[in-house]
Amino acid sequence: MLCGSLCANERAMVEEPKRIKAFRLCIARDIPKFPNDKATLTVLEQKPLASLLIDYANWAIRYIAPRPRRIVVEEAASTDPRWQIHEADIRVILQKAGKGDDLTPYLSLQPHTRGFTPSSSGTGPNVDRWADKDFLLNAMGFHHLHLDAAPSNQMRSDDVLFVRVDRDTFTVAGIFNHSVFEATSVDVPMTTERERLWEIFDDHTTRGVPPGAVVVSSAIATSGHPIYIVQLAMNYARVVREVDPKLDDLAYVGELYRHAGLQSPAKMKLKWHLQFLSLGVLDERNNLFISLCNGPN
Repeated sequence: MLCGSLCANERAMVEEPKRIKAFRLCIARDIPKFPNDKATLTVLEQKPLASLLIDYANWAIRYIAPRPRRIVVEEAASTDPRWQIHEADIRVILQKAGKGDDLTPYLSLQPHTRGFTPSSSGTGPNVDRWADKDFLLNAMGFHHLHLDAAPSNQMRSDDVLFVRVDRDTFTVAGIFNHSVFEATSVDVPMTTERERLWEIFDDHTTRGVPPGAVVVSSAIATSGHPIYIVQLAMNYARVVREVDPKLDDLAYVGELYRHAGLQSPAKMKLKWHLQFLSLGVLDERNNLFISLCNGPN
């Protein structure tokens, strides 16, 4: 059975359409690797598209796509004594988030260089599944933003904002210091900040849920990836596989342009493209991106 599966995968790679292969190899190059060497790149290049998209989404979800959003500030944040201390810096961030400015300078620096490592997919009792993942983001859905944009010396503020971000809303859940990131174990108790974060997370998860209802707060695969990321990757791979042959059909492509409110150009050069976590088709000749699947944020 295993041999048959491997043979099928090998055939799929041999028969892979050029446009899909180019997309897959581009994704493999784009993900920041550690160690950043040929061996790690080869690991990614040998993965089928769906598996590679899981790795890409696991990395890309750590960023926030720049688009205007409605700002919501939870009481747990606005009543924190640190709000008044940092209010000027917080207001700058909220203004940028509302306008749709790029918030990358306020995010962690780690995703710039630590997007994927082969060791996190290894076997054995000592494998660190979280080496290339943001545990609190994957488990709770919270991004954290530093109150100052990343300076050249990489020294950051101790206090950070925890926020929930979807395509339309930017919700400030709370203010925490860096002890919130300290891992716990049987011998290491949870810090006060981490306990408070879990309380806020539980409140968000159960808000509006009737008493006695069963709530699944965090669906995480054994690999450490959120289930929704796995499902997103599988769906994107399916869309690419099904739509790719149609991109050579001028009538179909013309309909894509019309549906996007664009006039179909006389000449075009189409490729698969990910804009943050939105999947679509990029017309390189005319510098136009048409989204087929909107990303989660």
